Amino acid sequence: MSINKAFSHDCIILDACCIINLFASQQMRAILETIPKSLSVAAYVKDYEVLSVYSGPIDNIQEASEIIDLQPFVDQKLLLLVDIENEIEENTYISFAERLDDGEAITGAIAINRNWAIATDDLKSVKLFKSKAPHIALVSTLDLLKYWVDTQKPSEDIIRETLLNIRVRGKYEPHKDHPLIKWWQKFR
Repeated sequence: MSINKAFSHDCIILDACCIINLFASQQMRAILETIPKSLSVAAYVKDYEVLSVYSGPIDNIQEASEIIDLQPFVDQKLLLLVDIENEIEENTYISFAERLDDGEAITGAIAINRNWAIATDDLKSVKLFKSKAPHIALVSTLDLLKYWVDTQKPSEDIIRETLLNIRVRGKYEPHKDHPLIKWWQKFR
């Protein structure tokens, strides 16, 4: 996955898993502001899939949850809300929905038909999108985070806290073959 390839597209559409991870990071605004491309999310994903993250104390994180409110990011034009717009996108969605959850299928249908990059951590989606649309750039939460770290240079303490938040609040752990796994592990 290459963030630079994603920047060759007009927009990067974020899947539910990336939205959840970025929100859980408690640095979502800073990360979105760093990305030099338009970022979007499918309205379906916003309304039905990115509902909450854990927010309890670190020793009992599941004690409480926080509702994911993307409206401030939409209002500030850091995220564009999009939806399926035509029959071609609808047909692509139907095809993808046979193998993916609705959010991933809608995200992929929009991206592929508009030639947008996709940000996802879902390995099943990555495999399908690579086979059906190899011209579409795929990036992960870690690609977005690493870009933020490389360009904004937050302190190691902030990086460590951000990654811990994603791990415990978002319940995310990158797969063992992720190209940035060593970078992730460096801050554990």
